[in-house]
Amino acid sequence: MSLNTIAFYLHRITGIILAIYLCMHLCFLTTVKTGEYENLIEITLSKEFLPLDLALFLIGIYHGVNGIRLIIHEFGFLYEYRKILLYLTFILTALIWIALCLEVAK
Repeated sequence: MSLNTIAFYLHRITGIILAIYLCMHLCFLTTVKTGEYENLIEITLSKEFLPLDLALFLIGIYHGVNGIRLIIHEFGFLYEYRKILLYLTFILTALIWIALCLEVAK
């Protein structure tokens, strides 16, 4: 399986995950009307929830960076460097996510 194929599937999967998260987020926001919002805040601020937040951030970073790469590719800019841009997508995503993890660990 080529790196382009992996990037394609990861972009689709992360898009689906982000769409599901958006629906869940909107559903949870309705708890503000029922007064159960404080319980939800306690759950999401717990240490057990932190890995899910970090994973969501990784998903969002990858989807965004890969989306920018796809836009650059679709407009025909840097076409001769498309393989370098693909590697750069994964490297940039990893660097941003590692920087976030180090910041959270402080």
